[in-house]
Amino acid sequence: MANSQGSLLSEPEANLEAGANDAPASTVYCPYTDRDIPLTESSPEHIIPLALGGMNGFTIAVSSDFNSRVGSEIDGALANDFLVKSKRDKHGAKGHSKKYPENVFPNASNADTGEPLHVTLGQVRGLRLWDPKQKRDVTGQGQKVNIGFKVDLDVAHRFVAKVALSAGYLVYGDQFRKHVKHEDFRKIMNQRPTEMGDVLKTIEAQYDDRFLEPESINQKILRMMMTGFGPHSAIALIPNSRSLSVVVSVLGDYIGMLSVPADTKTFPNTGEYRQGQFFVLKKPIPTRDSIWNLNQRMLARLEEFISKGK
Repeated sequence: MANSQGSLLSEPEANLEAGANDAPASTVYCPYTDRDIPLTESSPEHIIPLALGGMNGFTIAVSSDFNSRVGSEIDGALANDFLVKSKRDKHGAKGHSKKYPENVFPNASNADTGEPLHVTLGQVRGLRLWDPKQKRDVTGQGQKVNIGFKVDLDVAHRFVAKVALSAGYLVYGDQFRKHVKHEDFRKIMNQRPTEMGDVLKTIEAQYDDRFLEPESINQKILRMMMTGFGPHSAIALIPNSRSLSVVVSVLGDYIGMLSVPADTKTFPNTGEYRQGQFFVLKKPIPTRDSIWNLNQRMLARLEEFISKGK
């Protein structure tokens, strides 16, 4: 890869060359479909979408048709998740539409009368109430309001799987394509567990998500690492001798981790690749460095903290 240590080139064209493969120049490998496709049928995919703290330039070429489906079915679903949207609202993370993110509750009700209300809640414009029967704004009249929302428990896994495919190929190229069981990522991305049937038995991936309590000190450290960059989204790729783990945070909140079988003996493991790689999507240019360097900085901060406490 031609990118310099510590940052990614900000031009999208530079990123399309990352993870070079043996296919002819007129085609490009799409990690979402596991196919070489004509370059004319591809489009730049934001590895983390803008609405979730992504950046222009942090992209990879994928199938245009598949990109459209992923954008609405997975990226859009996570961007509109109540907890994620609240974080987007707090930090002003807008998507392509440039609309300010607000949580909308179209089926709310007046807690005293049971009458329907349309509720909008956001940092910029605050709480707003609309009476659909009277067709007028009723904000500020002292009403108690009942609201309800659902959290999609599957969308985080599907999003992490999607990021794992695009970021994995961006970083490791043909090594990822040949030596990682990336079909597990693809199965998780494409279907919910309830839709998989017998396919579920073929998946060897291990997972962790935002709603699970960390079971080990390593999981706690990993979460601390991924949420220690302020209100910025981050990705870590961590190869072990028999697996590749991909960890994702969005706007400072841990989203999840997926680990799949991999033969990483031939993976690069020096310089910016030492012990894996991480990206922090902080403008104007995303930070890119090795997991080893990140660990060293964390240890230095810990030692500084301990020394100050003495």
